[in-house]
Amino acid sequence: VLEIPFDKLSKDKLSVEKVATRLDKDHYSLTKPKERITEYFSVKELASLRGVKLDKTAGAILCFAGPPGVGKTSLANSISKALNRPLVRIALGGLEDVNELRGHRRTYLGAMPGRIVQGLIEAKTMDPIIVLDEIDKIGASHKGDPSAVMLEILDPEQNSKFRDLYLNFDIDLSKCIFIATANNA
Repeated sequence: VLEIPFDKLSKDKLSVEKVATRLDKDHYSLTKPKERITEYFSVKELASLRGVKLDKTAGAILCFAGPPGVGKTSLANSISKALNRPLVRIALGGLEDVNELRGHRRTYLGAMPGRIVQGLIEAKTMDPIIVLDEIDKIGASHKGDPSAVMLEILDPEQNSKFRDLYLNFDIDLSKCIFIATANNA
């Protein structure tokens, strides 16, 4: 619990200009994805300049879909560098156990926090870029349905009070920027 960076946020202000410059520097072509990313961040920047808080209403999640090797994760890396925020990559391919995301209750042997909380600890900030890699490969099993937990993580009405079962208290994920990747839309 002491490793969770509750009071740490990135210091850089959001700048669409930085994002657009970095995307152009790192990626040749990819015109449509770069335009969409720029639109996403321009809305966020405009809202912050006008003093509008988007924490509860900014439910837009970027989702990059396409075959392997087309630059989905690379775009996320560029966004992370442009915003000067740490990047946390969570591989979801084949994930079937709800406890991998939500954490294990401390009564179980080998219990540990979920991947989301571990990512925040690794990033050392409460507002990292979280890449949910291969979100289309999540599958339900007898261990639960991880897509229900993903809704709790991504929904702006719920993610300000995400409860990790290991910690047993609420974590605010509303300041994180979520980017999902998928091979099949």
